[in-house]
Amino acid sequence: MAKYQMYFDTVRGETKYNVDIDEDENLNVVLDEILFDLRERGDVLQGDGEPEVNWNNQSLDFSLPLPKQGVRPNDVLRVSTISTNG
Repeated sequence: MAKYQMYFDTVRGETKYNVDIDEDENLNVVLDEILFDLRERGDVLQGDGEPEVNWNNQSLDFSLPLPKQGVRPNDVLRVSTISTNG
């Protein structure tokens, strides 16, 4: 299991957590659980949009495992929300 540094854009400011994600798991599977744990600790993402995860200034594909997108253990991932127009 690989450990990643995740920075969350929360209503209280930027919050860092180290998160373990298996190399074959994708964000579709694990992000809801990670965000649930974040809320249990009293942190909520800022904004009302859909979550977005960025690495090296690019938005990650939630359906692909992180290593298949070039992300390595200990890399920094930034989680925020994107507004949906509608």
